[in-house]
Amino acid sequence: MTLSPVRINRHMALITLIALLIFVGGPLLLHTVSAAVKDKIANGLLADFVITFPALYHLIIIRPLKKSTRSLFIVISICSAIAYLVLPPHQKEYILQVRKLSILAELLFIIYAITKINRLRTFYKVHQVVLADPIYNLRSAMADALGDSLGVKIIAAELAVLRYGLLCWLRGTSGLKQSLSFSTHKQFGYVALWCVLFIAMMVEVTAFHLLLLKWSATAAMIITILSLYGAIILVADLSAILKRKTQVSDDQLLLQVGLRWRAITGLNNISSIKKISGDYYSETDYFKGGIIKSAGNLLINFKQPIQIDKLYGPSKEFDTILMNIDDYESFAHMLTPHLS
Repeated sequence: MTLSPVRINRHMALITLIALLIFVGGPLLLHTVSAAVKDKIANGLLADFVITFPALYHLIIIRPLKKSTRSLFIVISICSAIAYLVLPPHQKEYILQVRKLSILAELLFIIYAITKINRLRTFYKVHQVVLADPIYNLRSAMADALGDSLGVKIIAAELAVLRYGLLCWLRGTSGLKQSLSFSTHKQFGYVALWCVLFIAMMVEVTAFHLLLLKWSATAAMIITILSLYGAIILVADLSAILKRKTQVSDDQLLLQVGLRWRAITGLNNISSIKKISGDYYSETDYFKGGIIKSAGNLLINFKQPIQIDKLYGPSKEFDTILMNIDDYESFAHMLTPHLS
């Protein structure tokens, strides 16, 4: 039986609340107790981090939502890393011992991945022939060679973020051959909005780091590292939006907004296009693909639903897309002869 969105949201809210109580409330409690009982509390927190929370995650998320059990290993690894960062040295020794036991499993996985490199290259070349998009093709090739698991999707997505976040000066190579490109960010003023958000984020991170430093150097380091990674994600988002543009060839249409989503279809599958000048509302289901999700100036309808691919989520099909396009007139001029 498929769970309703409401029940799924309840499960997600419950596990989020539990995570906050354990991973935020636990360390706060640890810093308020006396030295005499601190070690006992830390041992209890260690058990909550690496045993209780993974067990609850399995009961609340994996079983009812029918998620892959392999995701539990990722959760355990994250919990162990957090425990190592926030718990006292005595408990860290326990984690290091567990870590030694896991090295063999990791080595076996690395060896397994190496044996799949030739298959990975083969699948990658096959996908490249269809569409020259290294980011999504790497993810598809990894799924073909190593399995379409949550871990593989996360690794592929993180590689894409690092590519556009840390190597943002490199030229993007994504798109159709012999096509015209259309940007999606200028009319919305996304670059200016991004600059405001980025500067505000850096100011807040610096102030929060100095505040936490008075309470806990470890907590300050954790928050700062997470914030810096958030900055890398922001840079990757802008870099990809500037380079991964919507493209139109003689017979195909490639719609994309940076790393957020991508869709490709034939021009003969387009039913209608419409310029949106204000807010758009519809009782029928449609894909919100604008720079700011629900906002856009272009509405495209398709005869047959097309697949929307995302790096961080499952693919879904829609027959209507709301998105941004900068030069609507030129875009419409290319598509109008193919409309029925």
